[in-house]
Amino acid sequence: MTETDPLPSPETSGKENVPGAQALMRGLDVLMAIGTAPAPLRFGELQAAVGIPKGSLHRLLAALQSRDLIRYEENGRRYAIGSRVFDLARRTMEQNSVIRAAKPELARMARDLHRPVCLYVQDGQELFVLDFEDPDAAQTRVVRVWPRVPAQSSAPGLAIASRRPGEGSERAADPAVSQARALGYAFTGGKTPAVAAPIVDEADYPVAAICVHFDTGETGVETIHEIGRKIREASQRAAGNVGLSHQSMVIGPQPATSDPRVRVLATGRDFMGENPVWNPVDGRIWWLDVLAPALRACDPLTETTERVVLPNLTGGLALCRSGRFLLAGQQGIYLLDQPTGTPRMLFDPEEHKPDNRFNSASVDASGQLWIGTMPVDNCTGSGALYRIGPDLSVRVMLPEVALPKNAMLSPDGGTLYLSEGRSRTLSAYPLRADGSLGAPRVLVTGTDETGAPNGIAVDANGNIWVAMLGGWAVNCYSPDGALLESVALPVPTPTALCFGGADMSKLYVTSTYLRMPGGYSSTAPLAGNLLEISTGVRGMEPPQIDM
Repeated sequence: MTETDPLPSPETSGKENVPGAQALMRGLDVLMAIGTAPAPLRFGELQAAVGIPKGSLHRLLAALQSRDLIRYEENGRRYAIGSRVFDLARRTMEQNSVIRAAKPELARMARDLHRPVCLYVQDGQELFVLDFEDPDAAQTRVVRVWPRVPAQSSAPGLAIASRRPGEGSERAADPAVSQARALGYAFTGGKTPAVAAPIVDEADYPVAAICVHFDTGETGVETIHEIGRKIREASQRAAGNVGLSHQSMVIGPQPATSDPRVRVLATGRDFMGENPVWNPVDGRIWWLDVLAPALRACDPLTETTERVVLPNLTGGLALCRSGRFLLAGQQGIYLLDQPTGTPRMLFDPEEHKPDNRFNSASVDASGQLWIGTMPVDNCTGSGALYRIGPDLSVRVMLPEVALPKNAMLSPDGGTLYLSEGRSRTLSAYPLRADGSLGAPRVLVTGTDETGAPNGIAVDANGNIWVAMLGGWAVNCYSPDGALLESVALPVPTPTALCFGGADMSKLYVTSTYLRMPGGYSSTAPLAGNLLEISTGVRGMEPPQIDM
């Protein structure tokens, strides 16, 4: 390209100038011209693109340079985008709750479908790609730029329109929109075949769409609809994550320093780490990344890790005496013979509730599995708490419980402790002689400053250790709810914990970065890692279920 080659105008078509802001508008046009050019521009190329006199353009360039919005490359005598723009872009991406909500599903769909998966959001009459996952990106290291697509006729535009309330009568009567509303996803053919499904927020308003593009003639109609159903399910799960992001997750004050007894293990960040269990046979801690979904393991001595991809959302994990893993998730309860083996389905006590999934699990001293359920979209009110025997007998212990975490029994087996997400409480239930639960007694109620009680573990003395979600801490409470100790953490969102180690005195704590509000990824870069706490007290030996 020479200095006199014409360049396309900045993307300002259809945009009116604002009276009294001519200099600002010109400066923005210059910034847009530099940012949308295929390569850094010489002065003459830039002047041809924006049509601004030399003297005025020099002053505008100097102003943009002074704020690091552009930079001048001395060796090529060209202008390029400055560091401040990249910094603003990174911060904007970090703060975007829709990106955080959709990221696990984009990664999972890209891995399962072996093709790029995009996250679209609407901007006027167009949609643009806010984020994407490419399964080949790690190998190719290609940076992809996705073109904008029209809202009126594209698959993501139709998907968003199908869930938008108050859509104009003509738009609502569009057969493609009606079809998308009926299917839960939209698809288009022709030169740009694609399938997309909408993501809605907690008010049921569409905020984005997950989309997969195809090459013309690449895929048959049946395959497109099969992928459409998968994308629809992924969007529903992402919608639940949007709900998580928009729920009243308030992060409390950050401690000046974390407790010196805390060690961060080099496990990498989980979307949502949950349900850790200690395996005394192999000396490793096992846990779940619920939204990946994946079964994970770490040897605390060597910090070597293992990761097994799971087929469905999985929230519950328990060890069997046979050495197998019992897993519970969206499709029910199943066994995994070996960490890399094929799962074997056992049964689903909530087959009549397809929109629910199992949450954290625990095993009592008699080998009974205690496990709760919750809606996939994280709405409250339709969960339950079950006790399941080794013979797969099922007893409903609490028919209605909101977002239950792992239930734990006291050392004498007379009290059940359970935290609930909606009420942000930790309660104690007396366990009657007939095996039923008595009336609960609230021990701890979370606050914006302390965080909310989440996962729990009980030590050999009967005290309850609680992951305080949003509170930068693990707290230890007596059986009557008195605060005995608070361990400051380097992460604000601990999720679950268990005792382990050779002498059962280590506390292993999972965490999440998905639930943090925007802007906290840089404040708490270790969120999502596994933590180890040297407590100085012994936990109870981890029971296993006889399967």
